[in-house]
Amino acid sequence: MRARWALVYATSDAASVAMVASARSRADIVLGCTSSGGVFTPRGFERGAFALIGEDGDPDLQIVGRACGAAPARRAARDAAQQLAKRLGRKPDALLLHATPGFEERIIEGIDDAFEGAAPPTYGGSAADDDLSGQWRAFHGATVEREGFVLGAFTSASPIHGSFVSGYVPGRQRGVVTRAAGRVVYEIDRRPAAEVYDEWRGGELGREPGVVLAKTTLHPLGRVIDRVGNLPRHLLSHPHEVRSDGSLSLFTEVATGDELVMMIGSRGSLMDRTEQAVSRALGSERGRALRGGVLVYCGGCVMAIGDAARDVGTLYSRAIGGAPFVGAATFGEIGCFTGPTPTNRHGNLMCDTLLFA
Repeated sequence: MRARWALVYATSDAASVAMVASARSRADIVLGCTSSGGVFTPRGFERGAFALIGEDGDPDLQIVGRACGAAPARRAARDAAQQLAKRLGRKPDALLLHATPGFEERIIEGIDDAFEGAAPPTYGGSAADDDLSGQWRAFHGATVEREGFVLGAFTSASPIHGSFVSGYVPGRQRGVVTRAAGRVVYEIDRRPAAEVYDEWRGGELGREPGVVLAKTTLHPLGRVIDRVGNLPRHLLSHPHEVRSDGSLSLFTEVATGDELVMMIGSRGSLMDRTEQAVSRALGSERGRALRGGVLVYCGGCVMAIGDAARDVGTLYSRAIGGAPFVGAATFGEIGCFTGPTPTNRHGNLMCDTLLFA
């Protein structure tokens, strides 16, 4: 029987035009992206291509994909979101976004524009590869994009739940960004940002220019986005490179005036958050039967936990009661901070999920 839709995640060695065309021959609608190191399945974390299949009775899905770079991304995303809403005849219940890395904030801004600042909850993550060599791809229909995005819109008669969690806790070290541009922090508390961050790390980082991803995975920088009661919720940024001018580049944008706190994570906390994501998504509905789920888990965290990545899929499967699911390891995560004023954000080293009741 032909599927209504297929959400496909694949390692970069398995992703090809032929693979996507094969999926398209079996499903009316195909979307997805490449995943770093493997794909999360009920069996663990596996290399290759895997799909979550939508059939009769599952949520409806419509997609729009765009080939674009950073400059036109906001306008392209606005147009894509408006096209989806027009096609559906109403506001979607949830959006799923997969983009190639580098301009995720512009896409989220475009989605907000399309819904006049009241966009549906949006989840997803940035396409990834095994070694940051640029082999990431996004899929829509029979098309494979080297640079661009795919946006999926879900509607359902039953609830669609989502959550966006970090799994890190704030440390004591914090400071205010006194100069920044885009994804580069030049100064914290009017001092070179890399120097300040290295002091927070007790000198473990070193101040020589170079890529520092592996050294910073368990100590990202966090910003308070909102609070639930007295509990602050943080959006994380992954320090990427110490630059020759003493600045620090990140994988998300920050702004002058933002307060940054050094966050603390561990292999254990990165495993525990898999079940935490499900618990937060379902809330009081925890334990109800689910039709399926989508897991998005940071590729940098996969590298940090090593072989334990195979347990992430099995932990998630248990948390959702054995319902069908597929999951990607991404190079940037997208989720909604729900609350009085829900906001969609792009972060790093995080975990998000969509669950279909």
